[in-house]
Amino acid sequence: MRRAIVAASMLLLACHTRTATNAESREPDGAARTAAARPAAAPVTHAADGTGEGYAAAVGAALVGRRAPEATLELLDGGHVALADLLGRKPIYLKFWATWCKPCREQMPHLEAAVHKYGDRVAVYAVDLGLNDPIETVRAFRAEHKLTVPIAVDGDGSLAERFGVAVTPLHVLVDRGGVVRYVGHEANAALDAALDALLGEGGAPSPPARRAESAGDALTLTLRDGSTFTLAAHAGKPVALTFVTTWCDGYLANTRPAMAEACAAHARQVNALRPSHQGITWVTVAHPVWTSAEDLDGYVKRFGDAVPIGIDVRAAWFQHFHVRDVATTILLDGRGGEVARVGGRGDDLAAALARLPAR
Repeated sequence: MRRAIVAASMLLLACHTRTATNAESREPDGAARTAAARPAAAPVTHAADGTGEGYAAAVGAALVGRRAPEATLELLDGGHVALADLLGRKPIYLKFWATWCKPCREQMPHLEAAVHKYGDRVAVYAVDLGLNDPIETVRAFRAEHKLTVPIAVDGDGSLAERFGVAVTPLHVLVDRGGVVRYVGHEANAALDAALDALLGEGGAPSPPARRAESAGDALTLTLRDGSTFTLAAHAGKPVALTFVTTWCDGYLANTRPAMAEACAAHARQVNALRPSHQGITWVTVAHPVWTSAEDLDGYVKRFGDAVPIGIDVRAAWFQHFHVRDVATTILLDGRGGEVARVGGRGDDLAAALARLPAR
């Protein structure tokens, strides 16, 4: 992230000039364009080059040609839409975005144009990540820009987990049969061509890929040093989980300075308190959006390495613990029960730690 945003002159603040990966080159042959499409696989969310298209290509490698995950969209104004109900009727266009994401905002006119161009022939939805994005902020953005595109909010993070969202914006196109046909980052000719191609796609409805429910003790996190962290391995011992984005303190410094400062202050609190609480297992969980191993290195360089850190590759930890704001630290007792949850600047973290049983 740091490479993509800082070293590349705030990559997120400008439209990328790289040409998107050709969707057709990743599509299966005609025999694969049927209900017998491959089941969805766990998305790979690490980009080799740190660019938006790099992240999108990694997600697409795991989704394109496979059945779309089973999902229900919770609409901004109430109500919901199950993707399964659209199968066999019309293609689906999902744009994952956030109000704090500048390229997402810059691409909104393109999304609006798609809504008007395709009308009811394509089901178009703007899916807000719901991460550090209050509902009132999303509504205000819609009103300010007079948007007509239906907006959904990923309130519990389950959509980001199932689709493996690793970058914003992320465009996902699903054909009538429920098979993912295109994944991209930019609003460009490749996306337009893929949208037009959707209307020619046939195929009988294919059952959506079901997500296997996982218990909390089945969650795994690969740490920066290559080791694996699980809650089960630390049963009987209190745990402090700090949920962060590696870019909050830098990328949001100009647009949302209070939020950026809170992220930095929270990280400093965690690293300052860790040495005096040796009986607690401390782990920092980084959200996968715009985050690579290099970004973990940058985060550690800014805030220290007192606490192990890893990328929550599919945002499964965020979703399991219902974390929608960063930074947030959750304190668990030896039985895995939540004792306290501290957000914002982390000013209440010391007091919360005092309430945490040693065992």
